[in-house]
Amino acid sequence: MSQNQIGALEIPVMTSAAQALSNDVELFPGMSKKWGLSFLINTKTAPTGRSAGSLARAWLANTYFWIDRPRQVSGVFLSQVLPFYDGPAIDLFGKFETEVYRAL
Repeated sequence: MSQNQIGALEIPVMTSAAQALSNDVELFPGMSKKWGLSFLINTKTAPTGRSAGSLARAWLANTYFWIDRPRQVSGVFLSQVLPFYDGPAIDLFGKFETEVYRAL
């Protein structure tokens, strides 16, 4: 589940088909990302501190989690805000994740 299942394909900007429910999404701009069977896999260390090879998921109401097995840390950010990838919610999630790694 945590292995690249899409080979050389890259995850592009995900364009919304329903703007009321979701904004366009670009996770970790400029970074190669892959899909496992159940998770997004970042292939390089993220600006927040998340290790290369970490796993993540997100759901419609701006709920996010990540699992960083190399650093033995994970995090969960829960909200109930639409549209998905809401600017203030994603900014707060990024700050939360950065502070988790700063505290290690």
